Amino acid sequence: MNNKLPKALELKQEIKRQETINRVLRAINDIKSQGGKIAIENLMEITGLSRSVFSKPHIRELLEKGSIKPFSTNTLKPNTKDEQISALRQKNAELEHELELLRGKLFLAMNK
Repeated sequence: MNNKLPKALELKQEIKRQETINRVLRAINDIKSQGGKIAIENLMEITGLSRSVFSKPHIRELLEKGSIKPFSTNTLKPNTKDEQISALRQKNAELEHELELLRGKLFLAMNK
């Protein structure tokens, strides 16, 4: 048996792969330009892609080249109360930083 795919199907798959890569790259650039945190959850929201897409080899390679962890650690549940408090404090600090950035952008936009 020959497991080789027809050329037309290979081409179609490569086009879809490149479209997905482009969507992810645009999302990363959008997040960076807005000063946000690049995390899988944010990329999923912006691209509309499912979490499973980010585990595919071509996307995983793209993320690793950009030093982005394919699965963010904030999806893991902390084991102890102290770990939960620490995780919440860290998340709070990240959100406060993001809020300050957004306030600055709003101030600049209102003064144009």
